[in-house]
Amino acid sequence: MTKSHTDIIVAARGWSYPAWSQSFYPDDLPEDWLLAYYSNEFRAVVVPAAEFSDVDTLEVERWVEDVVEGFEFYLEVTDLFVDWAKFTQAARLLGTHLKGILLRPLSVDDDLALIAPSLDAATALAPVCVLLPGGVTISNNGKALLAQHGVELCWNTHEGKPDWQGGGFVVARVVGNNHYTPREWRETIEACLRCGNRSSDRRKVLLMVEHESPEPDALRAAMMIGDMLVIPDI
Repeated sequence: MTKSHTDIIVAARGWSYPAWSQSFYPDDLPEDWLLAYYSNEFRAVVVPAAEFSDVDTLEVERWVEDVVEGFEFYLEVTDLFVDWAKFTQAARLLGTHLKGILLRPLSVDDDLALIAPSLDAATALAPVCVLLPGGVTISNNGKALLAQHGVELCWNTHEGKPDWQGGGFVVARVVGNNHYTPREWRETIEACLRCGNRSSDRRKVLLMVEHESPEPDALRAAMMIGDMLVIPDI
């Protein structure tokens, strides 16, 4: 398990939380500076679908200006009928900061035929991972569609173990636990690192923390443990 095999990237889903105004951001920090402050502390963020759907190009350009070099954006998409031409125009303004798209449809059929057009559009823009609604079991046709696009399913960390097969971009989603202990982070990250990779491509795991108010210290702990467990290239 070396860095040439797997990277662990920790990110919150969004960077604007009311509770963070007291626990993370300085009291007098202007709202326009929140992302810049966040990017100095953390290396990536997942932009919620609702936030990106209404964003204008000038705002996206400001995001790029505000973040540090090497900061990563991951865009969430929930609407299968999104205007992909408009979405692509805005997303491309992120340039090399755009590292992936999390496609999480609100409803799907077991063959995943409903998301096929979105897979075509999204994978043409950036690496993609799919988060299915709860209780969905996809058919062999659905699995073949994902394989055709080189796309893996998101792992909900409270459900079993990851079942990724190849390299590329995958997501491990942490929800419902605002106070993850170091031991829990270690077990989660080790499960990601132990998951087999049949491809020669390096795997990038986005560890997405999704909560109504993520704990900044929990994000810091996850980053630290990920850095400790992933051995750098020599």
